[in-house]
Amino acid sequence: MKSWRLRPYRSVLADLSLVGICVIWGTSFAIVKSVVGETNPATFIAARFTLAAILLGLIASRRLHKLDRELWKAGFVLAVPLMLGFLAQTYGLQGTTASKAGFITGMHVVFTPFLEQKFLRNRIMPYQMAGVGVAVAGLGLLTLDRLSPPTYGDLLVLACAFCFAVHLVLLGHYSPAMDGLLLSVTQMVWAAVFSILVAGSDMVQVVQFDKDLILSVAYLGVMGTALAYLVQTTAQKYTPPTRAALILQTEPVFSSFFARLWLDERFNIQQSVGAILILAGILLCQAGDARRSREV
Repeated sequence: MKSWRLRPYRSVLADLSLVGICVIWGTSFAIVKSVVGETNPATFIAARFTLAAILLGLIASRRLHKLDRELWKAGFVLAVPLMLGFLAQTYGLQGTTASKAGFITGMHVVFTPFLEQKFLRNRIMPYQMAGVGVAVAGLGLLTLDRLSPPTYGDLLVLACAFCFAVHLVLLGHYSPAMDGLLLSVTQMVWAAVFSILVAGSDMVQVVQFDKDLILSVAYLGVMGTALAYLVQTTAQKYTPPTRAALILQTEPVFSSFFARLWLDERFNIQQSVGAILILAGILLCQAGDARRSREV
């Protein structure tokens, strides 16, 4: 019997923890948007992943001797789409709003069924196709201003969503048979290495970070990366995966809220309808998965 059925109070605590993660990730879009013009995005990402890797390494210090070739190999594979996703998102925020980026990033749920069909041979269900159609319609309303095309920032964030979907599918393949904490460590180490290589000589900018950049990297590295992924891994032991997935889809709502609160970003009527449709399409996919899992 699953642990969430045995310990309902822990399940409630796990759900609240996941909501807390969504709040933290929701703040990240506004924070990155506010500082992304002050430094090379690759340098910013490298500093964020390096801090997260160090912190997770310290947390897992007593288990590091269990690291083996398979964990490092899996971490390498997972780190590629993870790093590319964050890199695309950070560069993309230079050319789009934090509010739009939050909802577009949520489109990774829409890409996932197609990737699962391609690589895991899972059949795409009718409700998933319906959810994709609704979300794509919403994406069009959100990113198209009259007849003008989406901005380069919108497209980069959409590429980020695709990378996150790839990461999600790969994580589903590797994580069941591996230590979640150690797998997180190897992911972060490889992601830090890759992003440092991309940043190259621009890494010297780290020593020139001002107070706001240092605080942003510290917050995102500790709270938005290391702590968030650690809490998510732990929380999902006590709550059903389908409910966890539904809770995590509140992230775009929080990103929009904080972007309005801190950056005074606002959607017009067309964009608001688009955001609602994206969220509806995502929830349709997740709700269908939840119902299907109960029937199995």
